[in-house]
Amino acid sequence: MGGAARYLAELRGYLARTGRGDVQVIGAQQRVSPGWLVRRELSGGARSRWVALNNVGFVARGGQRWTLLRNALHFLTQAEEATLKATLPASVLRDAVAVRLAARRSDVLVVPSAAMAERVTRLAPDLDRRIVVRAHPVSAEPPPGLPRDPAILCPVLFAPFKQMAERIGALARVVGELGDGSATVLVTADRTEVPAPIASHPRVRLVGRLPHAQLRELRARSRAVYFPTGLESFGYPLAEARVSGQPVIALDTAQNREVAGPALCGYDPRDPDSLRHAVTRALTAQLSPDPAPFDPGRYFDWLLGEPR
Repeated sequence: MGGAARYLAELRGYLARTGRGDVQVIGAQQRVSPGWLVRRELSGGARSRWVALNNVGFVARGGQRWTLLRNALHFLTQAEEATLKATLPASVLRDAVAVRLAARRSDVLVVPSAAMAERVTRLAPDLDRRIVVRAHPVSAEPPPGLPRDPAILCPVLFAPFKQMAERIGALARVVGELGDGSATVLVTADRTEVPAPIASHPRVRLVGRLPHAQLRELRARSRAVYFPTGLESFGYPLAEARVSGQPVIALDTAQNREVAGPALCGYDPRDPDSLRHAVTRALTAQLSPDPAPFDPGRYFDWLLGEPR
């Protein structure tokens, strides 16, 4: 789900467009386990390049071994771990140990943002020279045929550590204060995931978890995107907003400025006035699409090597 599914959709689209017969995708339906990692390395024989897309690198060295590190939870600071430990599944911290060890068996470590590169090198300074920053691929989409609705889409999968109930509540209060009463908040969650006051708020509509195609249509009809999470390695909604020329309301951080670029309407979560200004700006801004930084063809040609 989430960013992992989004990335896989881009890979499948690229392979379908190019018809590359020199790329074999394995393990798409497998769960990562020690046994699977061993079978992965024994299954394919000699290849010029191995690319691990699921954060977990390799058991042995040999050949060109590349790993995509895209889960910030595997590289938490001590302060973050202490704060979030009670809300994270125990498996996340166990997995982090394996991810960091396996990273040392890779020749190239690909990360989707400068902030993620800093996370990795903070905990493993010896990996610095192997890290390459490349923004995730995001396909350009045709502009909507009709004017966008005065809606703000929040396409975030809920998790305890993301504090989504609090942040959706803050947005609902701001939208409720807008003078014309036309703006609504569309949230990809159902009633079991949000507190009752949010579920019953007159300006909030719960749309449930949606597959990418339906989410894309909903985003195309929305005026802006709300992406309030703070612990991300990239943030697909930020990039998608930039690609489509759509304002995105998100924390005013260096990482969000890097990914969202001119589409960012940044705010400080400690300052209600800054969120109010960001929402007002997002509902009135006029932006041009900017797909160039996330071109899938250029990205996958580089990651997988030029077609043979």
